[in-house]
Amino acid sequence: MGFGFLSLGTVTLNPRVGNPKPRIWRYPNASLVNSMGLPNDGAEQVRVNLTKHSRDRAGPVIVSVSGLSVEEFAECFRKIEPFADGVEVNISTPNTEGVRIFLDPAVLTRLLREITGLRDKQKPIWVKIPPYYDEKEREHVLDLVDICEKWEVNGITAINARKVREPRASIGTGGLTGPMIFDDMLRIVSDVYRQTQGRIPIIACGGISSGVDVWRAFEVGASAVQIYTSFVYKGPGVVRRMNRKLLQLLKSSKTDSLTQVTGTGLR
Repeated sequence: MGFGFLSLGTVTLNPRVGNPKPRIWRYPNASLVNSMGLPNDGAEQVRVNLTKHSRDRAGPVIVSVSGLSVEEFAECFRKIEPFADGVEVNISTPNTEGVRIFLDPAVLTRLLREITGLRDKQKPIWVKIPPYYDEKEREHVLDLVDICEKWEVNGITAINARKVREPRASIGTGGLTGPMIFDDMLRIVSDVYRQTQGRIPIIACGGISSGVDVWRAFEVGASAVQIYTSFVYKGPGVVRRMNRKLLQLLKSSKTDSLTQVTGTGLR
């Protein structure tokens, strides 16, 4: 289909049924709101699945993991990492309140300390950060990015879904994804790029639905992108169309590689 890697999950140590259905809705402007609550089969079953399909992989598989305590989170990481090509540490899901304890700098530090003692340093670790909407929140999230850099995290995924009120959801809220958060993603990716001076690769996530969107994300500091909502609305052909557009943009800009585009819009 044209993907460079697959990002699977989020996986927790124990199976979760997630929030009661219905828990996903289409919104205007090709966006979605989901209130999933991390439904998954648990780390043991995911290990089985990853092992069963290991020979079928055409590229890297990154597995997103999470937990409700440092111990649970670290144990999930320990079980999953040997069977993945990398791990994304999800500390910012808007639909599972217990996970958000890791937005506390002290708790995140404890978690990264635990993971550092378990990790295979040949495999990357990414941390997925939440969006922010005022200066206080901005300073807080960028402090978390500094902690990630201190503990030698290999990538920052920016951003998670935006928490919004959704009366149809069992918990009264959901996570907004798609083009309605695209500008927020660009703003935050550029902030993280400036904060780290390009030292940590950034995986842009939020409202990307075309090759031009990918190019704009790279211009503000991204080194890779993830898509979700556009895959729902536009189907599997969206990736090939993005790649073709990127080739056209590279040719017209006389640029050899997307790596040369990263951060050029901020210079």
